[in-house]
Amino acid sequence: MFNRTILLLFTFLLGVSLVSFAAEKAFEKVKLEEVDAGMPYTVKEIPVTDPQSLKGVKIAMICAHGFEEIEGTYPLRYFTARGAVVDVITPDWIKGRVMAVQFLKPSIWLPVTKNVSDAKATDYCAVFVPGGAWNPIIMRTDGKILAFLSDAYKANKLVTSICHGPQVLISAGLVKDKDITGVSDIRTDLRNAGGRVIEDQPSVVDGHILTSRDPHDLAEFCQAVEEYLHKNVKFCHGQEVKPAQEMESISMSMQTVNTMPCSVCNGTGKLTGGPGNYPYPCPTCFGTGRVPSDGKPPVSTDH
Repeated sequence: MFNRTILLLFTFLLGVSLVSFAAEKAFEKVKLEEVDAGMPYTVKEIPVTDPQSLKGVKIAMICAHGFEEIEGTYPLRYFTARGAVVDVITPDWIKGRVMAVQFLKPSIWLPVTKNVSDAKATDYCAVFVPGGAWNPIIMRTDGKILAFLSDAYKANKLVTSICHGPQVLISAGLVKDKDITGVSDIRTDLRNAGGRVIEDQPSVVDGHILTSRDPHDLAEFCQAVEEYLHKNVKFCHGQEVKPAQEMESISMSMQTVNTMPCSVCNGTGKLTGGPGNYPYPCPTCFGTGRVPSDGKPPVSTDH
């Protein structure tokens, strides 16, 4: 009986060892050269006819690890070649340099100019958000990044984005009732956030929101940004917005009128969208959850 027990135990342990060995053999360490770098992009370079055409213009490139390389480097080259100053701004925890990718494959490091806590939206004429699969996931859950974009929009700065970048605009509450575009796989998300998606234009402008579809549109996108800045120099001279005071003013106005729950967000003050169903402030009630009893949204004090 004892020998039989020992034999069964040995057989069991041998079986566990074989399963463990088989499992280990089933996993292989990924080699960098095996990682998919996606399709090659051959975006035409636009000759520089006036190296001072954007002189005096400051642009904030807002990004995190995982932005698509060409969506950051192409506009960076385009704007700086024409005299603009471009600051690369990242979430606070990304120090010194930020990583670009080519689809799934890490590609280059880009020097960081400032972390978002050290940057001020009103210092810039335009804010640019590149895409990439991972970059928006990080930024749309960073409250300081979203506040920076919101401040830029309220101060009449040009807010621009391409490819997957408009997902960040969803979370910042800047998509509802806007003509907008983005890469094909986020268009449902843009519609769910209240945007009017335009599919057949390389760049779409609505007010001071400018978006493009994907890297193939980079040349047209950069030209549209340059043209729009030339026509609307007010983006460089917008008044500083104080969001906390504005929200306090809206809250006080809610106390002096009859209100009812916002029907758009069902009184929660938040909506959700994007592949991760991320929350973002309801743009109808400005995140308060309530609107005047006549159904009209509260009026922002900066308009």
